[in-house]
Amino acid sequence: MAFFIGRGRIANAVMAFAMVLLIGPLQAKAELINIQFQSSGFAFSGPAADPLLGGTWNQLTTGGNGTSGLLANSTGGTTAASVTWTGGGIWNRPNGFGSPAAGSSALMTSYLYNVGTGSQTITFDNLQHDTTYKLYIYTQPDNSYDAGGRQLTVSVNGGATQTATPSSTTASTYIPGQNYLAVTGTTNSIGQLQITYNGGGIGPKNEADINGIQLYSAPAPEPSTYVLMGIGGLLVASFRLKRDTLLSSEGREG
Repeated sequence: MAFFIGRGRIANAVMAFAMVLLIGPLQAKAELINIQFQSSGFAFSGPAADPLLGGTWNQLTTGGNGTSGLLANSTGGTTAASVTWTGGGIWNRPNGFGSPAAGSSALMTSYLYNVGTGSQTITFDNLQHDTTYKLYIYTQPDNSYDAGGRQLTVSVNGGATQTATPSSTTASTYIPGQNYLAVTGTTNSIGQLQITYNGGGIGPKNEADINGIQLYSAPAPEPSTYVLMGIGGLLVASFRLKRDTLLSSEGREG
């Protein structure tokens, strides 16, 4: 015995299955975590290089090697993430980013430093796993630095290195490639992201400085979003099929 399943029934079955897949969020969660290395007492808040990314900043004050507690996100809520860092210490620069009490200047008043030929690391744990983050890494030293200048060379999770070379210690704006870097990195299966940094062999001290870091994960479509697109396509196809059938029927009747 042969069975015939109409197109309408097939479409209905596919849409019913798709609705089952739609259980859950349509987008991955956006996340913004801001950290500032500071010992000066000038705690920073608000946006920095990207005027849309601001809010609460985590203040990390332990010099040299340190580990944070659970980090806050930009709205002040607690996340599952933490950060561990290594370096020579945290230095309070004697001359701020403009005036230390004004606006964005507070971000540049202190920095984590690495002196010497070896590399140091900043490791974030328990971020969203298998997720791409955009990182803003800020570097502006004080104006007592050695005559050879300073440079910050970083790589994220062992990827290609990128370099920022501060040409001014008192710049009052954010300048890519000079006092900040915008890079991307993807967390592994356990949500870990590691920044390796050094001075790139510049100057007699070979010193690298990091004032602060922002990590931003933009919301991205989940597979369920594509299912929605498929449902839309099926609905359009079903409408066209009914329309063509009606027109064909009317033609035969005429």
